[in-house]
Amino acid sequence: SQCLVEMNSIFGRLRAFLASLASGVFAHRILAWWVRGAWARDVRDEVDNLLRGLPGNVTTEMDLAVGDLTDLLRRSPHLATVLDHRPWPEVRRSLLELDGGKEFIAEFDKFLDRYGDRTAGEVDISRPRWRDDPSLLLRVIAGGLSGEPGAHRRQHRTQVEVANSAQTRLVAAARRGPLGIVRGWWIARLCRVARAGLGLREHPKFTVVKLMGVVRPEIIAAGEELACRGQIADSKQVWHLGVFELIDALADPKIDMRSELAARVDQFNRDKLRRPPIAIASDGEIPSLVEDREGIPPNALPGTAASAGVVEGIAHVITDPHREVLEAGEILVAPFTDPGWTPLFVHAAGVVTEVGGLMTHGAVIAREYGIPAVVSVAGATERIRTGQRIRVDGRRGFVEILEE
Repeated sequence: SQCLVEMNSIFGRLRAFLASLASGVFAHRILAWWVRGAWARDVRDEVDNLLRGLPGNVTTEMDLAVGDLTDLLRRSPHLATVLDHRPWPEVRRSLLELDGGKEFIAEFDKFLDRYGDRTAGEVDISRPRWRDDPSLLLRVIAGGLSGEPGAHRRQHRTQVEVANSAQTRLVAAARRGPLGIVRGWWIARLCRVARAGLGLREHPKFTVVKLMGVVRPEIIAAGEELACRGQIADSKQVWHLGVFELIDALADPKIDMRSELAARVDQFNRDKLRRPPIAIASDGEIPSLVEDREGIPPNALPGTAASAGVVEGIAHVITDPHREVLEAGEILVAPFTDPGWTPLFVHAAGVVTEVGGLMTHGAVIAREYGIPAVVSVAGATERIRTGQRIRVDGRRGFVEILEE
């Protein structure tokens, strides 16, 4: 019952962010409409640049903290030799015995205190959190050693400067003409509200994930109790129970869920092998998607332009961030991304995903970092192979495979 109380409390916590976030979204859309006027003929593209280096974005702050940890590790590169596939408690003990290890562990613990409830695929509460298994983080941190010290902070400052310059140009253009005084004030106001509000875009999700960090240990304990009583065959099967089923089973030791959960686990394992379509209509229809090849090279892979810019580099196809490391300067090719993936963005030169749109997580973060990105590239993780040199055109929305 305490879990239900915590889960219901989330709506009160989110209200603190939603009003400002909604204001930011509306301000940006109103601004995009206003720049259709003749006064903005030379500055229309600057509206998108306002989305660079947004203030207060909790995911960006997390990624910068990952870069800081890499810089700290760079001072004692011998520490990287123990960041391998051993269990975290063993790695931790090894680090504490090495020069510089205590300093690194202290900063890493601070990071986990703030962000330890995150993980790849974090909306699935059954997945271990970073505080349970930080192996992905450690590999990301070690993978950044090939980059330059402080590059992540410099890149972020550059994006903030781009956004500030965009705002200055928009306001200066708006102030020209007979209505300049009023229009200039209005455009300046829209720019400020848009940046402040959209910077909160990640906060609701972060709040939900923090809530999961509170609820998850209670569910694990409940699963162990039910397994001990013999009501379920394995404590891990607790993730296949609904909240009210779990409450009822805890209240009544006579309830036996073993047969039902065995069937659910079998169905779950079958469903894991399915490949979901990119889109499903509300009536269940799966539309057939036709590639739009107008204006792109013959052999290019079409997608949706998500973050402007063009970059060439070595592709690294990653389907499970827990198993692979992105080296600095590589182009991330993935089926999708969520906040648990974005530490990889610190090192990425470009981003390609199979699903997503202009407002999905990967596209938003790529724009904020100034990383060229193309999303909705059908079959990208199969048609592109790790090690190939590719070109990502985030302005026109396609990917070219340049060489094997």
